[in-house]
Amino acid sequence: MPELDIRTLLIVTALISMGSSVALVYLWRSQTHPNGSGFWASGMSCVAAASILITERGNIPDFLSLVCANSLYIIGFVLILRGIRVFTDSPPLLFFDFVLPPIATLLFYYFNYIDQNLNIRIIVISSGFAMICFAIVQTLLSDKNASWRSAGLATATLFGLFGIIHALRGAVALLSPFEHTFMSPSISSSLVFLGGIFILGGSAIALILLTQATLEAKLRIVSLAVEHTASSVIITDTTGSIRYVNPALTEKTGYLLTELIGKKPRILRSGETSSEEYASLWKTLTAGNTWRGVFHNRKKNGELFWETASISPVKQANGCISHYIAVQEDITALKNAEERILHMANHDMLTGLATLRLAKDRLIRALAVAKRNKTKVAIFFIDLDGFKAVNDTLGHNAGDLVLKETAARLSSSIREVDTVARVGGDEFWILLTEIHNKDSIRIVADKVIKAVSTPYTVKSINVNISASIGISLYPDHGPDPQKLVELADQAMYKTKRQGKNSYAFADTVIHSNTERPTRKSPEVLALSNSVPDE
Repeated sequence: MPELDIRTLLIVTALISMGSSVALVYLWRSQTHPNGSGFWASGMSCVAAASILITERGNIPDFLSLVCANSLYIIGFVLILRGIRVFTDSPPLLFFDFVLPPIATLLFYYFNYIDQNLNIRIIVISSGFAMICFAIVQTLLSDKNASWRSAGLATATLFGLFGIIHALRGAVALLSPFEHTFMSPSISSSLVFLGGIFILGGSAIALILLTQATLEAKLRIVSLAVEHTASSVIITDTTGSIRYVNPALTEKTGYLLTELIGKKPRILRSGETSSEEYASLWKTLTAGNTWRGVFHNRKKNGELFWETASISPVKQANGCISHYIAVQEDITALKNAEERILHMANHDMLTGLATLRLAKDRLIRALAVAKRNKTKVAIFFIDLDGFKAVNDTLGHNAGDLVLKETAARLSSSIREVDTVARVGGDEFWILLTEIHNKDSIRIVADKVIKAVSTPYTVKSINVNISASIGISLYPDHGPDPQKLVELADQAMYKTKRQGKNSYAFADTVIHSNTERPTRKSPEVLALSNSVPDE
């Protein structure tokens, strides 16, 4: 084998090391979590600097071209080892990090200035390389279940070969001392440097592949997790076009993957979520923040469903947003349960009618709308005549059947926009909204009287009851809901005294405390006490 110029080999080593360092710096900058690539880049830079210093031997002081250069070689490989330890989540090795570099530097200095000996210097640097490389091999091979096992084995092989080469070189220097200067051409030096060049370049590539293997393994884990999670996942680009959806979303919505990719998420909109909510969403996301909220969306078959959503911007290393990711949970069952609980709280268990609480709320709302639209609101206060006799003679079960049937008859007597409420044992309200004259009120009152007075059949027995109705009207009788209730109550008792099975408007009542009966249902008293005065 021809002898190669050592200076040329050193220049090639410097160029390869610098190129590797640049590549590793880009790798380091692209990482969001420490993975050791910063140490690798620093180590390769040290190797490049050391090679450049040695090529200048004879032109610069020996302290730089020999002591500093050899020390930089050792420090460079120590940094690579440190990066490997970080990569494998292993603790640092204090001997290599803090003991070996200063000891090697002292030995290089001693055997150059005090006891000049090329062979000892070769033994020192070769031993240092060998120990560091074998430590790298041990670190990479210690985890037999690592996701990067194959790439780690290749990297360990390269560093192992480099360690063996320098172990042999140190042994040769010990057993067969060199009789020429370091820069003198020789077959052994050519082999060492040439092999070092190939192994150094291969090691840089192996380190990059090691990182890539780790990223691919993490990507596989994340991909499997996203593919198998029960939560819906959508990834869009910055324009809002869908780039990925997981199987959970296609299964839930009924859309095929091809029907969603490239489309906007608005394909799922039901129209139930306000435009203001979507504006708030995009304002939050474009500011780089996470948005959390609730959507009422629509499946492909038209079925509506509720889901909570957490949408976050995906930021690159430079801080720019490249994508948005939404993780959504179906809460339709929870919403339905909430609606059932709310319905139970606001509706009578026996009849299904609105409770006093809901009726009060609707009355206040109806008065506000009527004031704005300049329309009327009528309040019917209904008490059943003869109902107590049904309970006393046929029992409470029969009475419950009569109440349920009465509720159905009252509900069929009004429009959907109106309200029927059970506010006491046998007392009911009817709220009529969007009323323009009394004639329409009388029509409803007549329908109610007729509906309630129609005989009931309970346990094969005909039962006859009737209804006494008192009616107050907004704004004719004032704007105060409490006063309107009291006036309707008074009018109802006036009807009872005048023969029952009829109705009376509040303006036919003499408003005196002496005429008002003392018997009042607890529910109506509670309403009167709970409605604030204006």
